Amino acid sequence: MMIGQQRRVMHQCCEILTNTLYKAIIIAVVLALDLLAASDCSAQMTTPDQVGLRVSYQNSDLARDLSVVVATIEPELFELETALGIKISRSGEIYFCSDLEDFSRKLQFEPPDWYNAVAQDSLKQIVVWVKPNQSPAMVSKVLSHELMHWALFSLPPAVAKQLPLWLHEGLAEMWSDAGLSNTYEVSLAWESLQNRLPRLNSYKNNFSDEPYRAAVGYALSKEVVVYLRNNYGNHLFRQLFEAMANGRTLDQALIDNTGLSIVTHELAVRANLNSWWRFVQEMHPNFFLLVVVSILFLIPAVMRRRRMHKLAIHKAWQTQEDALDIYDEQGDNISDEKG
Repeated sequence: MMIGQQRRVMHQCCEILTNTLYKAIIIAVVLALDLLAASDCSAQMTTPDQVGLRVSYQNSDLARDLSVVVATIEPELFELETALGIKISRSGEIYFCSDLEDFSRKLQFEPPDWYNAVAQDSLKQIVVWVKPNQSPAMVSKVLSHELMHWALFSLPPAVAKQLPLWLHEGLAEMWSDAGLSNTYEVSLAWESLQNRLPRLNSYKNNFSDEPYRAAVGYALSKEVVVYLRNNYGNHLFRQLFEAMANGRTLDQALIDNTGLSIVTHELAVRANLNSWWRFVQEMHPNFFLLVVVSILFLIPAVMRRRRMHKLAIHKAWQTQEDALDIYDEQGDNISDEKG
């Protein structure tokens, strides 16, 4: 009797354990499904942290197509640290999406349709909208622009609060070497010749939501930053940030390191832009190449024309000489006849 009761108790215990295990598995599956549904993306993936930045995608296609782009993030951040002389220690997320709705959801506001990517310091994220016509190379340039912003977020607060927006965007455009200004084919020279080029200070705190004016601002900001780099070297911006960290304003730091204020530098840039020669260069980026190629094609034709011209002159001279010889011979004959 005791043995039978023990067996029944053991059997009941096994059933209880089995049911508990089944319930645990069911609960785990439900929780997993809830988590996937809450993520609001069909196949979100995350890579290991890369210098404090994790990378995620709206879908698996983006993860596959952008693998080469993502592989460049860590070395590029290292290059930025070296160039700017700052330590990028902020943690955050880089999120790639493929539609405007998801782009807006992630940003938590409705962006203008010409936006391609946004770096948000407050939300600790970089959001990149990968549009259908964009190649991985184009996405890489867009990401480079945002990584410069991300690096500037790591500047000391005393420096960061002084940086005008035009310097933020100018550095980002210089670093990526492409941007909105290229998209809208802005000609700063034409704007200058038409006396429509805005002052740099008008882009101190914001850029217009109107695409073309914003593009002019991006182009002008890049023009000033590239002018400073070309004239004073890549190390200038590191020197400016160091001086500002020690209590100098941006203008004071520029005077300390270049001898000139930002207003004087802007006047020099505007003077360079205000010429028809610069306008031709902007309208035809390959103008000089076209000139060289045209000359190379024209040289044989010019040489051939010169040879034909020389032959024609030589032929005319020969005709005249033959005529003179005939005349001389006739003159001799006449003399003979008279004799």
